[in-house]
Amino acid sequence: MKILVISQDYPSKEKPYAMSYVHSRNIEYCKGGHDIKVINFSATESYCHENINVFLFSNDLLEWCDVILSHAPNIKNHVRVLKILKNKKIVFFFHGHEVLYQHKDYPKPYKWKKDKISKKFFIQFYDFFKIKTLKFFLKKISNNNNVGFIFVSSWMERQFLKNIDIDIDSLGKKSIIANACNSIFLDSGYAFDADSKLADFITIRPLDDSKYAIDLVVDAANVNPKKNFHIYGKGEYFKYNNKPPNITVIDKFINQKEIPLLLNKYRCALMPTRYDSQGVMVCEMATYGIPVITTNFEVCLEMLKDFKNVILLNEDYFKKNLAHYLDSIPLGSNNLNFDPKRLIQEELNFFDEL
Repeated sequence: MKILVISQDYPSKEKPYAMSYVHSRNIEYCKGGHDIKVINFSATESYCHENINVFLFSNDLLEWCDVILSHAPNIKNHVRVLKILKNKKIVFFFHGHEVLYQHKDYPKPYKWKKDKISKKFFIQFYDFFKIKTLKFFLKKISNNNNVGFIFVSSWMERQFLKNIDIDIDSLGKKSIIANACNSIFLDSGYAFDADSKLADFITIRPLDDSKYAIDLVVDAANVNPKKNFHIYGKGEYFKYNNKPPNITVIDKFINQKEIPLLLNKYRCALMPTRYDSQGVMVCEMATYGIPVITTNFEVCLEMLKDFKNVILLNEDYFKKNLAHYLDSIPLGSNNLNFDPKRLIQEELNFFDEL
């Protein structure tokens, strides 16, 4: 197939994390012999990232492809370029923010990061407009095209139905297919390297978004002063909050392909969350086999309940002694819930059946 992927952002040398779950899919499509082109609405020039060609928007690309994959469709770009199409196969992937209300659905921001009242009103108005526009758009485009809907979790489908309030079965084919992990997390398995140990716990998170709960990592560090914690990520959290002496912040991005070897230098991944549609990085860490501690948020339970190397804790437990988990969590053993070969084949079958 000729597959055109459209996305608001995409990984690059400067932004290796940008919607990396879209890139992981594309790698697998290419392995299957499919021709992949990507439109990155945030790009300023065309480029190639790990053998995937990324382009600025062009109408010619819409005509070139057999199927269009719209990841996290937004009204600024996706709706604008797709609304005129007819007789095309279009698959919409729903990942989260595109169908959620920031002021109702997301956890409250950190107190030091609260927006001005004027900005809050703007966000509420925009979210209302976004949801209503997307609902109208999906109804209209399904009349003129063969449309499919893929949700990355059951939780994500429920949020879509709650906010969009639409009879999706009348619009087209639908399925729940989780984001596959990048194949690098299955090519090898976790092997703790005691001689090269960097710290006890590793966290890879943006610092300033309350849904990623860096404050819970700080709580854990405060009550486990004899253990060391490394946080990889960017943000201003520690400009406004005290940093325990046993936390080291590594202010950098890590290329996805470098993460497995980095995990080998830590005894446990500490990855709390307050809100997520899947939590792809945590799923990849769990698949790799490193012991993982995360929160018992609904999506985490849905995605990770079958992993024996994952501990799911209530937020209050991050203020207690986590050190004993270092020796009690077993390593992972070939859990293939997020195997890209299986999940990507499910997606390809879905495209064929439209």
